[in-house]
Amino acid sequence: MNRNTRGENMVIQTKYFGEIQIDETKVIHFEQGIFGFEDQKEFAILYEGEADDNPFCWLQSVHEVHVCLPLIDPLIWFPEYQPDLPDEEVQKLGELNPEIISVYTVTVVPENIEQMTTNLRAPIVLNLETKKGAQIVIEEGDYPIRENLYQRIKQTREE
Repeated sequence: MNRNTRGENMVIQTKYFGEIQIDETKVIHFEQGIFGFEDQKEFAILYEGEADDNPFCWLQSVHEVHVCLPLIDPLIWFPEYQPDLPDEEVQKLGELNPEIISVYTVTVVPENIEQMTTNLRAPIVLNLETKKGAQIVIEEGDYPIRENLYQRIKQTREE
């Protein structure tokens, strides 16, 4: 990671977008890392094009180019998704204000797109004010680790 001379921006190498400049105040700190990438603590949320035009975004490690996870806002395709996030876990991120808490799910996009899944069991929870994030396992409910996202998108488009 190279910081430029202004101090407010930093240049990072990304998996899908090459070298980019981001505002360092947008970096989100994950105290525990992400499952499978516990040593990665700092991430940026990246969008391709305008955020409103693309339901996918990427959770890019600031320090490791190859650690980049596709995310979705699960409410786009799973409006019934209402995980009971443990208060003690969310409180570690700061204030429990729904206006500053965002929930995403990690998505797997394999070569066969029909097998695309998203993890509803362990969402990524971000406090947009404190810039803290965590991947929180939902103990209650029947939320699967591999929910077929392709089928849900197809079903939603047919309705």
